[in-house]
Amino acid sequence: MLLLVSAAETAGDQLRFDRAAQWNEWKFARSAVRVTGNSLEPTRFRKDVKAALNASEFGGGILKAGSNRFQVGQIIDGEATTGWAPASGSDPEDWFVEIDLGRAVSARRIELLFDESVPPFELLELFLSTGEPAGELVGNPIEGSVVFRLSERFRENRKHRLVYEPEILFSTPIQVLRIEVLAFPPEARLIEVIVDTAGDNLAVHLLERGSALEAVNDFTGEADLASLTNAQLMVDGSIPNGWRNGSEPRKTHPTWSQITLDLGAIYLVDFVRIVSSVGANRGFNFNLYEVMTSDGSLAPDGTFIWTKHFSGLAGELNQQTGLADHGFPAISSRFVRINWLIWDTACADFNSTQGQNTKWICFARGSTQEIQVFGEGFPRSVALTSPLIDLDRARNLNSVEWGAFTPPGTRLEVRTRTGNEIVEKLTYRDKNRKEVTQRRWEKLIPAFRAPVDTLRVAAGDWSPWSTIYPETGARSLSPSPRCYMELNGRLVTENEEIAPRLDWLAVNFTDPIAASTFGEVVPLQATPGEVTEFSYVLRPNGAPTGFDRILLQASTLPRFLSASLNGAESDVAVEADSSGFRVTFPERVYSGDLVELCFESTLFVHSTRFDAFLQDSRLGEEIRQQVDAGDATEKVDSSTNVVGFPVEAKLLDNVTLSLRSSRPTGTESTTSCSWIWI
Repeated sequence: MLLLVSAAETAGDQLRFDRAAQWNEWKFARSAVRVTGNSLEPTRFRKDVKAALNASEFGGGILKAGSNRFQVGQIIDGEATTGWAPASGSDPEDWFVEIDLGRAVSARRIELLFDESVPPFELLELFLSTGEPAGELVGNPIEGSVVFRLSERFRENRKHRLVYEPEILFSTPIQVLRIEVLAFPPEARLIEVIVDTAGDNLAVHLLERGSALEAVNDFTGEADLASLTNAQLMVDGSIPNGWRNGSEPRKTHPTWSQITLDLGAIYLVDFVRIVSSVGANRGFNFNLYEVMTSDGSLAPDGTFIWTKHFSGLAGELNQQTGLADHGFPAISSRFVRINWLIWDTACADFNSTQGQNTKWICFARGSTQEIQVFGEGFPRSVALTSPLIDLDRARNLNSVEWGAFTPPGTRLEVRTRTGNEIVEKLTYRDKNRKEVTQRRWEKLIPAFRAPVDTLRVAAGDWSPWSTIYPETGARSLSPSPRCYMELNGRLVTENEEIAPRLDWLAVNFTDPIAASTFGEVVPLQATPGEVTEFSYVLRPNGAPTGFDRILLQASTLPRFLSASLNGAESDVAVEADSSGFRVTFPERVYSGDLVELCFESTLFVHSTRFDAFLQDSRLGEEIRQQVDAGDATEKVDSSTNVVGFPVEAKLLDNVTLSLRSSRPTGTESTTSCSWIWI
C-alpha cells in the first residue's frame, strides 16, 4: 500500500498538493467528496433522484437488448431528442430491453416517455425485479437471470407518458427493469425511461467509498463482532445479497445487538429504511428495536451523543412489507445505529413454562438485506487526511498556505502534526479481505490468502494535531524540525445548499537553523495574580552557521529583564509586542552555547506555556524554528516550558469581592459585582 509521500518529489522548499493523482492518495469518504479536475469538493446529495440517469456510476446501464442495440442506450441518456424502438421486420422475440440500475432503489414511480410527434407503442409490458436471480429446481441460481415479481401491461395505449406507481412499488426496492414491446407503429420511439426514487442513498457501497460499518452481536455482554465480509452485504446495493445473521445467543440476560453505519461525513439526514426481507418471502427480522443517529459529538464519558428516532415493537405492516421506514426532522448525522433485542429472556422464561418453542417467539435474528439512508444537500462537514509525508530529512516548517473557494457560510479548516518516528504495521487478511491474525494467515493455503498490507503510521513522538490555521500563509503551528508530517483538512458548511472547494494546499519548509534545540523554564510554579520572575534556558545543537535572534511568546505577557550567553550578560537589542519579546544578540549563537533569558510575568491560567523560537536576521522574518521543551542544562531542574499553580487546599487566592448598590433618582436600584486580583 502506497501510504508515504516524499517531499523529494516537490520542487524547491515547498510541498504542494494540486493534482488529482495527489488528492487520490488522501484519505476521505469517497461518497462525500469528489475530485473534480484538480480540486476537491463535497458531493451534493439529492431528493427525488432519477435513478436510470446515473446507473453507470454504480456499474449499471443497459443489461440486455434485442433489436436495435446500438440505439437502446438513448432511453436512459436524459435527452428528449433521442430514443429507441425495435427495428421494423425484426423478430418479435427481440422487441425488448432490460435496464440495470446498478443498485437497489426505492422507487416512487416509473415513467415511460414517447416521442410526441408520432404515435406511441400500442401494447407493451413492464417487468420489475429486485435483482433476485432465477433458480433451478434444486435452488441453484441461474447466472444472468432475474425473477420479475412486479409487472404491468399497457393495452391500446395512446398516451405519450405512461406512469406506473402502485403502492407496492415503493415497498419493493427494484434494480432491474424489462420492457417488452408487443405491438408498435413503425415510426414510434421510446425516448426516456425515468425511475423516480426517494433520493441518493447515503449508505450504498459504504465501504468501497471510504466509510465504515460494524455489526455487534450481544453488545450488552461479551461483544461478538460480526464478519465484515458478511455485514457489508447490507450496504452493497444488492437485495439478494443480504446480511444473514447466524448468531443465536441463548443467554441468561436480555441480549441486545447493534448495527452502526459510519457515513464518513456529517449530512442532514431525515429518512432511514431498513429492508429486512423482500422478495419471495417477505418478513421483518426485528421485534423490539431502536433507530438513532449521531453527528459524532461526545458525551462527558467519551461516548457518542445519540438522538433516538424510534424505539418500540415492529408491527404487522412491517411483517407484510418486509421493511420499516423511519422519517424524522432533518438532523446533522454521521452515524446511524440500529439496536435490537436479539434474545428476550423474559419471553423465553414465560413461554418455556407454556411448552412453546421459544426460538421463533423470543429470538429476533436481525438479518438485513439493505439499509438505506437519505438526506439532502451538501455534507455539513467532511474530513481530509493526507498520507504520511516523508520530508526526506529533518526540515523546519515555516508556513502553510492554500487556495480554496469558500463562499459565505462555508470554511476550510487546516491542521498539521509532525514527528520523527514511524512504525510499520502489518495487516493480514484472507481472500475475502477479512482481517485475521498472522498465525491464522500463515495456516491458510496460498489461494486463500490476500497480500499483506504494510502501513507506515505515526509513532509515539508525534505532536497532537495543531489548532486550526487562522489564514492561508500562516506560520506553522506544529513542532519542527521534524522528518515526517501529516495534513488534515475539513470542508465545512453551515448551509447545506452551498459548499467550499479546496484547489491546492502547500507547506513551505527550509533546512533547520539548528538540528535540535531544547529549552526549559524555572520556576515551575507561580502564585496566581502575582508578578513572578522567570528564567528560560536553551541550548542549540547542530547549528554550524549559528543564529542571532530568539523570540519568546506566551498567552500572558512576558516582560524582558536580561539575557546572557554562556554565563555572561549580553547587551541585546529588545523588541516587544503584545505576545512577548524578541532579542537580537550582538554575536552569533552556535552549537552548545547556553542562552538564558530572564523575564517577569503575571500568570492567571494554570499550565501557562512559554514558547521560544530561533531566528536568523540573515534569513528574514518569515523563517523561525520552535524550541522543543527538554533538558537544556543539568543546572536547571525543569525540562519543561510549562508553569503551573501550587496545589493547595484553597480554590481561590488573592481575590476580593466588592459589591456596590445605588439608587439614582428616577431609576431602579442597580447592583454590580466584580472579581479583582490584588
